[in-house]
Amino acid sequence: MKPQMAPLLKRISQSCGLLLFICWYSFAQAGPPEHFEVASIKHSAQKGFGRFSGGPGSNDPERVAYESATLDLLIRDAYHLEPYQLSGPSWLNTEFYTVTAKEPPGTTLEQFRHMLANLLVERFGLVAHRVMKDLPGYEIVVAKGGQKLTPAAPSTDKFPVFDFSADANGVVHYTFTQTSMKLLTNRIQIILRRMSRTADLPVLPVIDHTGIEGKFDFRLDVDMPTQAPADPGDNAEAVSDAMLNQLGLKLNRIKIPQEVLVIDHINREPAAN
Repeated sequence: MKPQMAPLLKRISQSCGLLLFICWYSFAQAGPPEHFEVASIKHSAQKGFGRFSGGPGSNDPERVAYESATLDLLIRDAYHLEPYQLSGPSWLNTEFYTVTAKEPPGTTLEQFRHMLANLLVERFGLVAHRVMKDLPGYEIVVAKGGQKLTPAAPSTDKFPVFDFSADANGVVHYTFTQTSMKLLTNRIQIILRRMSRTADLPVLPVIDHTGIEGKFDFRLDVDMPTQAPADPGDNAEAVSDAMLNQLGLKLNRIKIPQEVLVIDHINREPAAN
């Protein structure tokens, strides 16, 4: 090697090393998004069931909007919780907010939940911890006479159907298509809550212990109570009788270990946008 080439090669080597470091550093900093690009939170005068639009998988994936949303709903969406998995002050269900946010292109559902959780921490001062609790709930089992389910007909429908109608005699006719036993647990939970006629009774977990695989089409006719029962178990008994006679399934009341998010601190008033 000629002596005059050594300094040139050294400078090239140093430049290449610096370029590699810059590339590595840029890659290391380009991790999953931690925050929404823009987010606005306001109190909502309108009360009722919270409505959600936009977000990952929708026609408007870079914009998310909640209308008339409670903090109970926002927290459960952020941490992917069932209603019975959240323990906090009662006003979480009585204060309503409008939330709009813009997220980076390509945001996944998990990333959206992470950004929503960070938003709750930053704007509402959310502090929480997780614990395991034995909660009252129900299991679905096969009755002694065996199940009476009809396998689902071939379908090109993307989503299972869950619909209902009521007759003049107070009987509610629930229609299920393409329904697995796991999905049925969610539907029974909804039916029990609807029969309570009040939001004051807790939503109880329902789990599948049937061991039945596959999807099924069926109808379930349930007598609607004339007034809200004092004990949610009264609802379960009516639903269990209907399931026993029509589906060959049964509801049993049991204790179910569940992970619960316990709220240690949260503000009613969000920090300024």
